[in-house]
Amino acid sequence: MNARVAIALAIACAGCATERTEYHYRPDYVAINQGRPLEETYWKPDGTKVVITSKVPGMEEAPPPEPPKTDPAAKVADAAKRPDPNAPPALQLFTADMVLETFMGGLREQNYALMYGALVSPQQRERMGGEAGRAEFVKFCETNRRELMASGLRLVSSIRSGTAVVTQVSGDMTRYQLPDAERRNFGFTMLEVERTPEGLRLAGVR
Repeated sequence: MNARVAIALAIACAGCATERTEYHYRPDYVAINQGRPLEETYWKPDGTKVVITSKVPGMEEAPPPEPPKTDPAAKVADAAKRPDPNAPPALQLFTADMVLETFMGGLREQNYALMYGALVSPQQRERMGGEAGRAEFVKFCETNRRELMASGLRLVSSIRSGTAVVTQVSGDMTRYQLPDAERRNFGFTMLEVERTPEGLRLAGVR
């Protein structure tokens, strides 16, 4: 007998008759090439039932996987992690002159309150009392806008030309000053930037 033929004996109580069933495995591609159905059943003259199947013996079809259960609290936490599509993009500032140019752009547009949250370093905002320091920052920008613009232009030029006096104030803060000969000509002569996980941010203009 062919090794691929599985013999199963089913004993029926009705009339104490013995029903003999043979299972034959036939790959689906063979059935397709022969133009036969994937599943076939017929009986031999001696009453033996023959079942031809394309299912691999012992490999029952696995039930479809259950959809993952989602905790409502996890949904809320996941939504909180997603960026707000209406929020302005985070500033990508990696050099002192980029920080100063962004500051001057805010002065031109008079976006003082927005600058406090986006451009001023978190460390400096904390030193200024957090949200309470916003009004102080806005007033400083409004009062000194013209002089800040003039001094900022000269500081940018000095930083890019390499003539600025650079001092490492702390591990995260760096100070840039105009050369001694130029300081008396400008109201603000010093820029301080601070390193944050998002890049450089403004720590002070003096």
